[in-house]
Amino acid sequence: IDFMLKKILFSFVTLLANYSFAYEPFLTDDASTVQKNKNQLDFYFYDIFNRPGSEPARYSRLDSYVDINIPGEEFVGRDRAIAFPFGYTYGYSDNTEISFGMTYYSSPRGDFLPLTNYTVGAKYRFYGEAKDGFSFAVKPSFYFPATKNQQVAGVGMALPGFGLNLISAYDRNDYSLLFNISYQHQPYNTNYSIAGEFTPFRTDLLQFSFAPIWNVTNKLHIGLDMGLVSDVVMTDDYRYNYFLMGALTYSPVENIDIGVSYLRVAKNFETQNTTGYSSIFKTGISYRF
Repeated sequence: IDFMLKKILFSFVTLLANYSFAYEPFLTDDASTVQKNKNQLDFYFYDIFNRPGSEPARYSRLDSYVDINIPGEEFVGRDRAIAFPFGYTYGYSDNTEISFGMTYYSSPRGDFLPLTNYTVGAKYRFYGEAKDGFSFAVKPSFYFPATKNQQVAGVGMALPGFGLNLISAYDRNDYSLLFNISYQHQPYNTNYSIAGEFTPFRTDLLQFSFAPIWNVTNKLHIGLDMGLVSDVVMTDDYRYNYFLMGALTYSPVENIDIGVSYLRVAKNFETQNTTGYSSIFKTGISYRF
């Protein structure tokens, strides 16, 4: 495989979205937090894939691909990446949670450790009860640096980074409306390539997202997730990429939630077969205790 991954960074800004009814695996976070002195474990499977555009000659080696650079969802490559993210969240107080996460990569493999993307984060709900009506929260995160070999392989950045997510939600009995504005500072060691590339990357990223979610029953929740995210390729003509995702969660028993989603990111959805697109299928389970 001559071009694997640019980067896959795991972040609690998006992976550990701890909804009151566990809306994981939606991309947009909500303002609720894990109950005080309670715990939540998240185990997920990601199948990440990039399809180059039909006119790759118009772009550089990197620009012919859409990079999934949403925090926790990043990928550029000519082959699939298989990842298994793991997260743990603890309810520190009635309105604050602390989280930790990491990711295991079964593909690609090479001269690097498959376990990386260690992150810590905290979410503080400063307004509302996240049950009915408006609620607001803020969520800072810190990303530990990957090794140099992991950056060269494309499964992390060999410098520490951080992020901040501003969260708002409007909850009713039968639906929820979620809004996120996220900032991510994502530096890398410029002495080494990212998946074989030395093309400059944008290190300050923004994401704007909106998710309407319908509570079909107390156990089943379905919805859409949509928004804009910065394109990390500085030489690209597109400053932002668009993303759209459909997802659902189902709770077969109390405190266990199963999530399934499909995400697609494109420079332009109207001409995505020309400009290329990226996609992620993910499924997993959340357990609260």
